[in-house]
Amino acid sequence: MKKYVIIQLLAFLLVPVIFNSCNKDENEPEVLVPKLSGLYVFGTNTVADVAVDPEAKMARAVLNPNKSGGDENREGVYGKLMHIGANSTIQFTYVDTVLVAVNLGAAGGGLRVAGAELGKTDVKDTIIADTLIVDEDPIQITEEGLYYVYVNYNTLEFRIMKVKAHLIGDATLLQWTAGNPMPEIFSSVDSSVFEITDLQMKGSSGYKYMFNDGWELYNDGNMALHTHLGVESYADAWESGINNIGYWGENIPHKEDGMFTVNLKYTAATGEWKETKTKTGKILIDYSGKQMGLFGNAYVLSPGDTANWGSGTDGYGLHAPVKAGTVYTWTWNDVNLIEGREFIFLENGAWGGLQFDWAMLTSVGGQAVDDGNIVDATTTGGEWHNFKVIVGGTYDITLVIDAEAETKVVTIVSGS
Repeated sequence: MKKYVIIQLLAFLLVPVIFNSCNKDENEPEVLVPKLSGLYVFGTNTVADVAVDPEAKMARAVLNPNKSGGDENREGVYGKLMHIGANSTIQFTYVDTVLVAVNLGAAGGGLRVAGAELGKTDVKDTIIADTLIVDEDPIQITEEGLYYVYVNYNTLEFRIMKVKAHLIGDATLLQWTAGNPMPEIFSSVDSSVFEITDLQMKGSSGYKYMFNDGWELYNDGNMALHTHLGVESYADAWESGINNIGYWGENIPHKEDGMFTVNLKYTAATGEWKETKTKTGKILIDYSGKQMGLFGNAYVLSPGDTANWGSGTDGYGLHAPVKAGTVYTWTWNDVNLIEGREFIFLENGAWGGLQFDWAMLTSVGGQAVDDGNIVDATTTGGEWHNFKVIVGGTYDITLVIDAEAETKVVTIVSGS
């Protein structure tokens, strides 16, 4: 009886082995397929060696909703930042909803095309681009670094770009005409770091980070990738003093004049960008030609015409300063301010130049401030650090900037 049971047990154990081995070519390598549908990217000397590595899965690309009909992403449109080593290859595997997989590559390893020739992008650098084909050659990558990989599986179009970071904006000497290159100083599968040194930056201004001196790797008029970095809210970032960098549309605030080293780091594990700005020197700015004035709704421009924050129209008392060495002084005498209204100081009476609210100044003082006649609007429940008129009347106001000491002081006293 025992012998019969043992024979039955051995037979049971052998069944799976015989079943799995049936009709199998022992020389044929086993192909492993991911167990979730989607697109996978993998290759040599990068974050994933094979399609089943967890890091191989691609997420949907982040789109610019303002240029994509309000869509933040679309089905079948993928994007991924990934480090790729020198003289490497990458390829794709697509797994459908019933877990049938196809391997994809490009004829000849992909084409190298200048952005201007490729079209549907304002990036001028060379881009690796073509159409994905089933079981074609892996795509060739020659230079090491951080790459942005884009695939539209609906059309089988792909674009791969080595990321070259640029800082651009009115905080820099080039304004918005061109970006300031930030060389890649380190890159690995875990993180990549870009850095620029001795960059002159202007305070009370903004900027963004862009890839390869262009705003979009792909934009066909119907859909645009979001391949530049900003913040979600300029006002919130200014108020908190924290610049959370990401695929946002608003400018990143910059508060202080000076020379800076700017470090921008991408961390693969979290997909997050982080900046570090270190001031390395002063800039002696010449404010001689700055036409500063009051701006807001706290004064009358002419009989029956009360200002109401109109950019380019509602500036009050615009004039250049009196200069004494590195000290610049603007003075407004006998300004009739309206109770309950607010103002700031603004260059040319229009947004885009120098501006100072209460929080942007080194100090605010004078008899009218000491008496509580003029206060920081946030102390009475206001949203912004405007100058709020508690007691209406006539006031003398001065704004003094010391370029050497980098101080900005406002003094307000009751007028005669």
